[in-house]
Amino acid sequence: MTEIILMSAELTAMQLVGAYLRYLPFRREMSSTQIATLWKRFFLWSSFDVTINIFFISAGVTFQTYKFALFVLWIPYAILALTVIRGKLFQHVFVFGMESLWVFMLHSVAGMITAATFGAVNENVLTFLELVALILFAILITFETNFFTNLFPSQEFFEDKSLRLITSIFPTVIFIGTAIPIVNVTYLTTWQDRFSRIIIPLFFLIMYRSMDISAQQYEEKIQRQQKLRLMRQQLLSLKEHTALMQSSNLEVEKLREDLNKSYDVIDGLIYDGKISAAMQYIKEQDSLLDKTVVKKFCDAPLINAAVSIYFSRARELGVKFYHKINLPAEFSTDENDLALLLSNLLENAVQASAKQKNNRREISLIVQHNDEQFILEISNRFDAKIKIGKNNLPVAEIEGHGLGMMSLESFAKKYDAYVDFSQINGKVQFSIYWQENFSPFTDEQANAYTLP
Repeated sequence: MTEIILMSAELTAMQLVGAYLRYLPFRREMSSTQIATLWKRFFLWSSFDVTINIFFISAGVTFQTYKFALFVLWIPYAILALTVIRGKLFQHVFVFGMESLWVFMLHSVAGMITAATFGAVNENVLTFLELVALILFAILITFETNFFTNLFPSQEFFEDKSLRLITSIFPTVIFIGTAIPIVNVTYLTTWQDRFSRIIIPLFFLIMYRSMDISAQQYEEKIQRQQKLRLMRQQLLSLKEHTALMQSSNLEVEKLREDLNKSYDVIDGLIYDGKISAAMQYIKEQDSLLDKTVVKKFCDAPLINAAVSIYFSRARELGVKFYHKINLPAEFSTDENDLALLLSNLLENAVQASAKQKNNRREISLIVQHNDEQFILEISNRFDAKIKIGKNNLPVAEIEGHGLGMMSLESFAKKYDAYVDFSQINGKVQFSIYWQENFSPFTDEQANAYTLP
């Protein structure tokens, strides 16, 4: 009876090991409440799991009951995980395949150790074999935790409908192909067969990890290039704003030099009774003065600089620029992030408007802060059809949209923003909404997050 209880406890412990490994890839995106709920359910079910194991092996430990416990009784744990970690079916399937390969390999090594210890693997030593498998898991816990915590490949594999099915089932297919040969046999008897059970899953796991690291390095390289391009764009914007301010100052100095002459002209016209001419001259001087003013759109200096630059560009190109900016004195959204986003989106809008006929050149900008919600809307005319990508945004290959779309996606990921894009009857509109009290993601979290 003691052996039956011990074996039942070992099998339940191994099911909890599998549940733990399958939980790790999701851990970062789970709340503390979800984690607590999941493990309460796991431990509650484990008490029933022990009872079931005792019932099935009450007549003695056999290969049939042993394999039934390993190959079937993981299902309730998987179902419990699905009830807590929802909306990620393909990720669950992928994680199951990877965890199964790892646990399969642990049992293969345990089987080799058992065979070397007792000369053979039979029903009398299965309790020892399972204990060795649990010890191997404990020895490798640091490696296993790191491996499974960083298990997922790029999120795009699960977003793309053409990739997510094959991505999710591939590890499971490898596992099934490796496990089928031993389902109907008592246990492998030759060392060649035992080594093959280790080599196949081990080779797959090593190859997957190597490819995953290479893919991560490639993505990091692309992200660094994108950040560099964004920084260069920001630097150019700052230089342009500085040049705009310097040009305004030069115009002011010039007007100041001509001010006395202007007074003389006005005085002469009034003296001659040419009041209308004097008024016209004053209006002309007033329009010249307007050209020297760098318009203030808001109190935030970086945002004001960004809008000023593109307001000036739009005016030079004959593009009407409508704006409504309502920002508080202080807000938690990083002003640098918002200014960079505005710069790139306005750059797109100005470029697109410049390609329109003169009577269709217009841009509308709305930046509103209501309670704790930010609203940013930019619209412009563009008659040519814009190709939409899988994320419902213009594809990056379109001229003038690449950098803006990268900036938009980066901002949306960081602030968990809702982004809406539309092109209706030649009117292009971006709408972005985000909560002001939202705690921005770190770069690592943002890279793993899916744009809604």
